[in-house]
Amino acid sequence: MTNIVLAGVGGQGIITLAALIGDAAMSSGYDVRISEVHGMAQRGGRVVCHVKYGPKVHSPLVPEETADIVASTEASEVLEILRYLKPDGTVLFSDYRLIPSLAIIKGLGYPDLETIIESARNVAERVYIVRAQEIARRLGSLNVVNTVMLGALWATGELKISRDKVEGAVTVRFGEKWRDLNMKALEEGIKSLPEGLAVKPQ
Repeated sequence: MTNIVLAGVGGQGIITLAALIGDAAMSSGYDVRISEVHGMAQRGGRVVCHVKYGPKVHSPLVPEETADIVASTEASEVLEILRYLKPDGTVLFSDYRLIPSLAIIKGLGYPDLETIIESARNVAERVYIVRAQEIARRLGSLNVVNTVMLGALWATGELKISRDKVEGAVTVRFGEKWRDLNMKALEEGIKSLPEGLAVKPQ
């Protein structure tokens, strides 16, 4: 069984990212369950998705301390899902920080990147940081942040799915207009991971 928990904010394509992983897993012959557990897909709202796949999946939700990997497209959101990670699990998150307007108005604190990294280090065996927004911007569209993250997720080895199945999921899901761009984003996400290791494996 592979357990994954994804987080981000509305507009970053978290639900699509979960669907892409699910599509690749299904084409690999796995039973798949995907669940959006809370939050809103509208722009700016928190979104959390659980993805589970294996020979047979009986529940759509990932229990706490059982996720092989937790990943987030927004830096601080990863803090909300660390409780799902198993002791020898992997954390992957974008260095992008979206400070809520309410926090600015009320003068509330927002964790800096070092604090987020340290929190992840306390519970994870491996922590990776991806400059997903920067890569997507360089490719010409912030709409491919999720596909950049998909590439990085695959590069961790935690998906346990062949690269051709992941590429196939991207090819099928995106129409001709967006297919080439998303394939480039996937490749850039894969290539980015060796540079994103925040804490080396034991």
